Amino acid sequence: MENLSDQQLVKLVLNGKKDAFSVLVMRYQKQIYSLTYRFTNNPEDARDLAQEIFIHLYNVLPKYDGKRNFFSWMYKVASNVCCNAMRREKHQQQSFPLDKVINFSPLSVPKDIHPEEYYERREMRELVRQAVAELPDKYRLPIILRYMEDLSYKEIAEILDLPITTIETRLYRGKALLQKRLHAKGEGGPVREMSRV
Repeated sequence: MENLSDQQLVKLVLNGKKDAFSVLVMRYQKQIYSLTYRFTNNPEDARDLAQEIFIHLYNVLPKYDGKRNFFSWMYKVASNVCCNAMRREKHQQQSFPLDKVINFSPLSVPKDIHPEEYYERREMRELVRQAVAELPDKYRLPIILRYMEDLSYKEIAEILDLPITTIETRLYRGKALLQKRLHAKGEGGPVREMSRV
């Protein structure tokens, strides 16, 4: 069953073969966990949210259009669940803790790096992480998908069901907002790292 395409597995699930959904879960659990961890910055919360996503995916599977790329459709559903979870959390707490919104991959320390430079890099990443966390959803999600999940503009457009030009605009404006916030904090450099297209 592992050799079947996503579309074939979806058909099997819809025809009552529930074990076919387990194959989809195994196939995409790392990508979904990576996404949820970026939103929660907490391994336990990320696992819970990933589980919530797969339960939701199972329930909305009949809505999947077999002509669409399954991965893009699944990622869109997952992104929506993450955004809804953040809104719920925001509603439950008056202020949403910044450290629970997003995480940049941990810094690996090269052998020849000076400790002072290491801590400067860590501080810069923390400033960027906080600035991204403060962005409005319409800018934050494209930035997460592009620069932290390393998805292409086309993939992001499919996931968010928006034209590529809208994605480009939101990324441009999101980076401009980040730059403005970082300059206000006295640090403008880290956004330049996000300049790759």
